[in-house]
Amino acid sequence: MTGGFLLSQDFRPKLATGQPASPNSRQLMPTGNFRKMRDFPSMHPHPNSALIHFQGHQQRLAPRYRPTRNHLQTMKYSPGKLLPLLLLLSLTAAGSALLWPRSPAPAELYKTGKAAALNADWKTASAVADQLQKLPEWEAHAGLLRGFIARGRGQLKEALLLFSLANFNPATRTEAYFHAGSILHQQQQFKQSILLLRQVLDWQPDHLDALRLLAASWYDIGAMEKAIQTLREVARLAPADYRPVYMQASILQDFERWEDASLAFAEAAAKAPAGSPVSAEIHAAWGDCLTQLRRWEQALSILENAGDWPAVLALKAQAMYSLRRFDEAARLAQLARAKDPTQPDATLVAAATLERQNNATQGLQILSNCLQKHPYDLRLHHRTADLLAALERPTEAEHYRRQAGEIAALRTRFSTAQQTLVQDTTTVEKRLEVAALAEQLGELQTAERWLRAAVGMAPELPAANAALEQFLQKHPPATTNNTPPANTVTNPPVTMNPEF
Repeated sequence: MTGGFLLSQDFRPKLATGQPASPNSRQLMPTGNFRKMRDFPSMHPHPNSALIHFQGHQQRLAPRYRPTRNHLQTMKYSPGKLLPLLLLLSLTAAGSALLWPRSPAPAELYKTGKAAALNADWKTASAVADQLQKLPEWEAHAGLLRGFIARGRGQLKEALLLFSLANFNPATRTEAYFHAGSILHQQQQFKQSILLLRQVLDWQPDHLDALRLLAASWYDIGAMEKAIQTLREVARLAPADYRPVYMQASILQDFERWEDASLAFAEAAAKAPAGSPVSAEIHAAWGDCLTQLRRWEQALSILENAGDWPAVLALKAQAMYSLRRFDEAARLAQLARAKDPTQPDATLVAAATLERQNNATQGLQILSNCLQKHPYDLRLHHRTADLLAALERPTEAEHYRRQAGEIAALRTRFSTAQQTLVQDTTTVEKRLEVAALAEQLGELQTAERWLRAAVGMAPELPAANAALEQFLQKHPPATTNNTPPANTVTNPPVTMNPEF
């Protein structure tokens, strides 16, 4: 079953006329009058057992005549005659309770079944669903339980169908829409998922899980402004949670809004568990923003809480070099390159250190090695050209400058195209264009994400599906780690002799 079928036949709200509304309709009330939900516990295991029980005593207990109002007013009962009758009635009631014990109320029964489903206790959850199915008011809850079971077992298409059976009841439709939207997001059907999640929020604006998933969906299609707006709402409803603020900061960092990203990282760092791995990640990203802003002292202070990853050591080395603390910069760059010999920031500091030591030739060699791994890093190209020029090798220097200019133009096109999608939630073709530019720049993970965004927005579009299929054939998933694609940038190896 596809998301489109569900939206067109199952999950669209209906207008008061009984006709399906459009997918964007904000109509909240479906067609029809709904029975009120009541928890009347059954006193008998058989639906007709109360009648059978009553008929078994009818001839013995029924009076031979109906007393009139006058009789009721004039009848006299002595205590001696009334006490045995009361005793008999109490014993009869106690016996009935033992023979027909109270069954759990449907609401409690549903809670038990849902807990069992979440704990992968399929047998208990199925048994509860079977019991609820017999109660007309609780058929939708039975559908929900069976949907949980199917999803837990990985049967996503069946789960979507079962959740659709629960969308007619006001008591279950919010949960049904949310879990269906969650499955569609898992299947990367982002357009359908967004429609369902927005409907959930029409019914329940403070549904935190729906807000989080909607923010992720906006992010997955590249609509970053929508993602940030939704994340702000999540942060408002869950002020102690660092995750929505961290995600906002990461988006701002991706779009090179360093000042705003720095402020958001500061807020996320204050909320994250102190000393945790995620706190170290936040401090590392915060330190990167501060180095971009050339706030070297503050960056060094923040990076003290960012661990000792190669990228963190390289950022520290860069800050130290900019503060003209060259010996410490060289030491940190060496530590970073010991862990990752082709770390770009550390390589740049090491090359600059070697040039200060009048060893430009060795600096040129480590730059050349790094360029083989990072052929699209403009800083490496420019620095290589400068060293070649210093070594009086102008032809080679000109080649790297020309190559840098081509990459810079490509990056400008890529950045501009991404910026146009910040507010865009519909244009599939633009996403395919951005994916193609990312692939040319060797950013294969970014390219694949944009292709999947296009397919998730328009799964029926042949061009989007064909582009993704061709990309995966060219770059299998195991290789999409931003390694340079073949036959794109061709830099000649830098040799130790002066001839090109």
